[in-house]
Amino acid sequence: MKPGIKRFIIHLSLILGVIAIIIMLSQSWLNHFTRHSQSLIVPDFTGMSVPQAQKAAKAHALQLQMMDSLFVPNKPRGTVFRQIPEAGSKVKKNRRILITINSVLPRKAKAPSLVGFSLRQAKAELVSQNFSLGTLYYVADFATNNVLEQHYRGATLVPGTPIDAHSVIDLVLGVDPAQNIAYVPLLIGLNYEIAVDLITDHCLNVGAIRFDATVRSYADSLAAVVVKQEPEASNTLVRNMGSHVNLFLSLPQSPNNPNEANR
Repeated sequence: MKPGIKRFIIHLSLILGVIAIIIMLSQSWLNHFTRHSQSLIVPDFTGMSVPQAQKAAKAHALQLQMMDSLFVPNKPRGTVFRQIPEAGSKVKKNRRILITINSVLPRKAKAPSLVGFSLRQAKAELVSQNFSLGTLYYVADFATNNVLEQHYRGATLVPGTPIDAHSVIDLVLGVDPAQNIAYVPLLIGLNYEIAVDLITDHCLNVGAIRFDATVRSYADSLAAVVVKQEPEASNTLVRNMGSHVNLFLSLPQSPNNPNEANR
């Protein structure tokens, strides 16, 4: 073999060897830092205070980052309301978990002016301004379902008054005594929010709310459906407007686990 060709083969072998070593080192580096063969299960941080969530994240080799804060009524203030990725997701070590906190202090908003509206118009206005419809009180009047007064925490609410955003506002409505009847709708199989909306659409109020043992968290309560109602739905049963309907809710059974309701 000629000396020039021999040197070329030696040099080529050395280059290929160096490339092979670089590839192996790169693969080793990637495996070390990306942990392809290792994953962690994200815990459920919802409902925890920020210090509790940070402690739990550290214990699971994860990092927390606050993404946003908002105010959610009827939820503990200053606690984790939402997280991304969700609980149960598989992630790599040191993954950053984005959390949304339920604000300690709700922002203020001006009270709407609902007097003179129909019940349907008042509901739409409340939703558009991020308020919630509370209890419906009916008094004798010639105009049925006409808003006569608006109340907040038991007192008359003057339009434009600063109140907590997402507050519940009660309405006093008129009802012609000759028209004081309301049909009870069928609510079985509906989730809480839809059931409540349908109840008020029928000029009734939500009474007692009961969740069974399958509902163990706030997320469960959102997924639960009505399994029983009192009184039962009927096309002939009529009650006075403003009467109460009690709801009993449970998590729907999974097709893959028919015994889920007994967990």
